[in-house]
Parts: sequence; structure tokens; C-alpha cells
Amino acid sequence: MALLQRLLAALLWLPLLICSPILQSSAARRRRARARRAAAQIAEVAPEPRRPRKVPAALLRRMRDELRQELARHSADGRAYPHLARFERQFSKVGLRVLEAVPVDHLRRALGEFEAMVRNWSSPALADLRSRMAVTLADRTSAASVWIAANSVVPGRPGNALAARLATRASSMFGPSEQMLSRI
Repeated sequence: MALLQRLLAALLWLPLLICSPILQSSAARRRRARARRAAAQIAEVAPEPRRPRKVPAALLRRMRDELRQELARHSADGRAYPHLARFERQFSKVGLRVLEAVPVDHLRRALGEFEAMVRNWSSPALADLRSRMAVTLADRTSAASVWIAANSVVPGRPGNALAARLATRASSMFGPSEQMLSRI
């Protein structure tokens, strides 16, 4: 009886042994097909990179001229706002493409200087340039791609009150437990 069971098990096991590579390859084909369908769905859903709308040349000239006038009004040689002056020079050469060409941290500094310099946003050209800079900066930055060192909590950095408060709180919270552990 035991011999018959072994023989029957061997007979059932033999087709599985022969078909196993065929089953594995068909399973692999199904996985690859699912992966291709998923990649196609992701490609359909992924947004296309936004291209700047075609801006009339007259508006670009007004933006450039008014930015140049504001810089000249605040500094005769453009050194009071160095990042904004560099941005203005590149903006004069390539237009709004500079928004994509300038590194994110330079664009952030130029926008900060621009907002600090201009007090009256009644000029539509300057307001339009500022909003384009802000939108481009928001699009290009994200928490995953850019870490802003100025917002980091570094205990050794002077003037970082938050880090100092965290350090004193941590020492006051963990001080008693450390003392108990040192006695043991």
C-alpha cells in the first residue's frame, strides 16, 4: 500500500516537474504585462511640464525697463541687490526663460530682494514679473528636492533660538532619567 502511494505521488509529481518552467515563464509574462499597463497609466496621468505662455514683446520690454529703473533708483551700480541685479541681466538677455535657467536658490534670493525693494506694486509689469517668479519658484521647489539650510535646526548656528530651546528642553526632560541610570 505504501509502495502504491509513493508510485502515485511520483506520477502526480512528474507532470508538475515538467510543467514548472512553463508555468514560471507564463507568470513572468503576466507580471511584465501588468507592469507595462501600469507604466502606461502613469504616463497618461503624469502632467506635462508647463511651458510659459507666449508673452507679448511689449510686456517683456516693460518688465525689463521697469525692473531696470527700480534697480537704478535704489542703487547706482546695482550692488545693493546683487541677486536681483544678476537676475535682471539674465532676464534682459533671454527673457522669461531665465525663470527656468536660474538655480532655485538664486531665484529665491532674487525674489526676496525684489519683494524687499519694491514697495508699490501698482505697476502691472512688475507685479506680473513678481507673480511669475513666485509661481515658478513654487513649481520648482518641493520638500523632497530642495532642503533650505536657513530653516534647519542646527544647535551650533548662532542666532538659532529654536535649537537652543530644544537643547534646554531635552536636557531638562532627560536629565533625571540619565541621573538615575548613572547611579545604577
